[in-house]
Amino acid sequence: MAAGTGGRTLFTRQSSGLVREVSVLNALFFNTAAFVGGGLGWYPVFYSLAFVPIGTFAGFTTYGWAAIIVGAFCVLLALIFASLTSVMPRSGGDYVFTSRIVPRIGPFVGWLESWTLAFASLAIIAFEVPIFVRNLQITGRVIGIGTDIGFFKDANGWFAEQPGYVTGLPGFIAAVIVLALIAVIVFQPTRRFHRIITWLAALGLGAGLVMFVVGMIAITPENFAANLPKYADGITVDQLVKAGIDNGFKADGINLDPAVFSFIAGIVFLNYIGFQYSAYISGEVRGNVRRGILIALLGALAIGVFMNSVYTDFISARLGIDGQVAWGASYWGFFSDPPLPLGQPNSMPLTAAIAAPGLWPIWTLVSLGVTLFPFLLCPVYIVFLSRVQLAWSLDRQVPEWFGEVSERLRAPANAIFAALVLAGVFALLQNFPVLKMVGLGALAPSADPLLDGKLNLVSTLWFSILAAGLTWIMPGINALLVRRTRPDLVRDAPFSRWLPLLGLIWVVFAVTLYWFAGIKPILDAVAGALAPGAEETALGYLNRTGITFTLLIFGVGVVVYVIQWVANRSRGIDTSLMYHEIPPD
Repeated sequence: MAAGTGGRTLFTRQSSGLVREVSVLNALFFNTAAFVGGGLGWYPVFYSLAFVPIGTFAGFTTYGWAAIIVGAFCVLLALIFASLTSVMPRSGGDYVFTSRIVPRIGPFVGWLESWTLAFASLAIIAFEVPIFVRNLQITGRVIGIGTDIGFFKDANGWFAEQPGYVTGLPGFIAAVIVLALIAVIVFQPTRRFHRIITWLAALGLGAGLVMFVVGMIAITPENFAANLPKYADGITVDQLVKAGIDNGFKADGINLDPAVFSFIAGIVFLNYIGFQYSAYISGEVRGNVRRGILIALLGALAIGVFMNSVYTDFISARLGIDGQVAWGASYWGFFSDPPLPLGQPNSMPLTAAIAAPGLWPIWTLVSLGVTLFPFLLCPVYIVFLSRVQLAWSLDRQVPEWFGEVSERLRAPANAIFAALVLAGVFALLQNFPVLKMVGLGALAPSADPLLDGKLNLVSTLWFSILAAGLTWIMPGINALLVRRTRPDLVRDAPFSRWLPLLGLIWVVFAVTLYWFAGIKPILDAVAGALAPGAEETALGYLNRTGITFTLLIFGVGVVVYVIQWVANRSRGIDTSLMYHEIPPD
């Protein structure tokens, strides 16, 4: 079908096929499920992931202050999204905004922005699936602490290879089971899907509330320190604290120098991504879209700030901040002496059970809630990815097959299926040395032969942060440009007068963070690797940290865009007119 001059003939069809049946409450819990993931129990584990010293000031850790500061800036992002979705209420989110607002190169930038976000999201799913299995193990360990039953005390072996890695055939079997459960949820009609997500997310948040209230009452540093050696083969809190100090994880106060603080803020970005995802399903939100999206974004953001600061820091203080930082560092592999306590990360229900074992039934219920959220994130991401594919399809960026909407589901079933298949591919790469088998083992190197050639959790996380860079930066650029490039779209948009200022502040913040936490460290590391006598080659560094994988995804995205552009041109389709219109409702 050749493009014409009317909006009705520019797109692959006249209607998206979606139905507006998502309530404000549904959108709020959609966002909440999208960002919480394993964090409900694992936020203390992330203290040390950035490998910078952690201190405290005014009752909050460096990580807690990062959560508060990043959260304050994210209010600006929420206002930008609310403003743009009110005049472009279409599924696809920032892809739609960028492709319509940025002149000339907008369609290409919007494609690359959403393409890299899609793979960052798939990597996060790949990260959350083994966390779900880990949380099942931790739930077993909590029961084992309370009952002393051998089956539960040996829970580290569930779905794991020796010496406790959730990988290989056991890990893949677990991943297939989890993906099958995800498929059951995502192939529900849209209204039922959101009802399931809303109720399960509410249950998960209820478990977090119990963790916070009971934990603040029942946990004391003294009880935790006294009981830890009993359950951790003699490992003491003092040993963990010393290891943390010796390995550079202890700081006096907090350091706001962007060269240091940006690394912690980058981890917070990772834990916040998803709070804005209701903007990507705005074509299905009923009622006042501006109000609904704004409430969903700011509500989810408030939950995120609370959970990453007050919730995490106050509970960790009841256990001993320095010991929690060090335990997390041990889990990420920053040191091995003393060994990882209980062979598990310092999940809140597990540390609570150590401090107050008599309350193990409560901690078990909390742990089940903690287990729920990393699972819940996955169907939300699959649905979000399907809406991005639908937007691509309407704009002829991918074949129309991806955007075909099922009448029963009122959702793009083919796109959902494609996202599930890609999630399965990531599961294969994570559990088997497939890359090594095909001669690409250098992309996933590991000194441990059991992990060599497999995607690992840490590099997967850094890949997600880097690949999502355009997703964090482009909303600010769109806000800066829109009044000049598309005044016809934002003439009646809320906060229209303030969009350039909001965009400028956000761009400065996001670019500063990505420069100090991303680009500059990469340039410095590559320069060091190229110096004479360097212990690691530049390519070895890029492969180990997931940067090569990120560059490959960018490259493949460019190739796919060019192929589709040539295909459209060969069919006589002039897509340039299409981006002057918003996609069909």
